[in-house]
Amino acid sequence: MADKGGIQLLPENRKRIDVKIPGENRLIYIGMTLIVFVLVLAGGLWLYSNNLSKQIKADDEQLAALEKQRDSKAEQNLLTLSKQLSLTKQILKNHVYWSMGLSKIESALQNNVQFKSFSATLNEKSFNVQALSDSYSTIAKQLAAFVSDDSVKDVTLNNVSTLTSGKLNFNIRVEFNPTKFLMNQ
Repeated sequence: MADKGGIQLLPENRKRIDVKIPGENRLIYIGMTLIVFVLVLAGGLWLYSNNLSKQIKADDEQLAALEKQRDSKAEQNLLTLSKQLSLTKQILKNHVYWSMGLSKIESALQNNVQFKSFSATLNEKSFNVQALSDSYSTIAKQLAAFVSDDSVKDVTLNNVSTLTSGKLNFNIRVEFNPTKFLMNQ
């Protein structure tokens, strides 16, 4: 409207006066930036959540397929076998080796001693021997041989009697430490 009916009311050149106040639009820009950041973050989290949901679904399907392949009866048998093996291992660990104890008795036996009877009980941790000997010194040597073994706790001579044949009949009770006397070291 600079020229209306040939009359120019306003000058052609106008100067615009801009008043700039520092920071007047800064809050708006910061707010817009935060809104954009929050929207981008929410979108990223939504995509990540969808991706995780798909991955969970795929893993669930894979687990279901593996579950179908499992043989629960064979697994139960394996568990039973594992328990039985652990029990067997414990039994073998605590196994009593009477052959070790008998070999110790044999090695301690004197030449002139003859067993008439032998009985042993693990619960009492002892064995009893009824034997024949030719002399009292042989019986003493036999007692000393049993006492010298570190697995023997105590030796008791119960009864000595003379037979008509000239031999001596005697009873010995030997108490032993089962971990040293019977166990496999």
